[in-house]
Amino acid sequence: MIRDILVNLAQGVETDVACDYAASLAASFGAHLTGLSVAYEIDVPPFYMGALPTDFIDAQVLENQAAAEKAAARFSAAAAAAGLSHEVRSLSASLGVAANSFAELARLYDLTVVAQPDPDKPGPEEVISETVLMESGRAVLIVPYVQTKPFTAERVVVAWDGSRPAARALAEALPLLHRTKVVEIFRVVTHADDEDTAGTEVARHLSRHGLSATVRKLPVASGESVASAILNEVSDQGADLVVMGGYNHSRLREMIVGGVTREILNTMTVPVLMAH
Repeated sequence: MIRDILVNLAQGVETDVACDYAASLAASFGAHLTGLSVAYEIDVPPFYMGALPTDFIDAQVLENQAAAEKAAARFSAAAAAAGLSHEVRSLSASLGVAANSFAELARLYDLTVVAQPDPDKPGPEEVISETVLMESGRAVLIVPYVQTKPFTAERVVVAWDGSRPAARALAEALPLLHRTKVVEIFRVVTHADDEDTAGTEVARHLSRHGLSATVRKLPVASGESVASAILNEVSDQGADLVVMGGYNHSRLREMIVGGVTREILNTMTVPVLMAH
């Protein structure tokens, strides 16, 4: 069961989609919700220190502290209004230190919720989300920056590639899958006529947990986008959630040449539960 949820609190936004979604998730499971609010310190390279006035740095520090306090207050008000058991944890650190600290903290929570980076509003979300995914050892639920609906998981697509990250994601998603009406095991295959029993085996495993799942295979030609195939299936099925492994290849390789995880993180339209 999901009893303990952690969420990274956004700053400088009108609506904190991760916070709102995490609150609805916590309410659904009767879970305790913890929000982490970070007052980001200015990480200035030594050779730039002399070029920045001290009063500018001090003003920026105060501004960041005020933003963190505002995010914490907004979280507390929303959690209290929803009748949730909740707490705020505060941290003052540079982005790199904060991301690593958040990942360490996430190891002792059932589920961690973060927001998808908004390309039109650069912020710390990309570093935070990728670090917690890679370093926490737990599943991470990433919420699209355009998300408006509260938590629901009536229709779920499990993107199964047989990898270790996919296996971890499936295992950690089980409490969510028990809230579903429809579970689809989605397999991307190279040729439609290839013998492929992996999806059937996943469905067999889920049946032992009292879950019924259908299996769908989609042949994708070499060079075609697997991420697009997954997202198209999500759209066609009207899915509420995707479950998949993250960074089966190295993160550096995906940053340089692209990859399924990177493309999903950039173009996702529904919440995605990932594990590495």
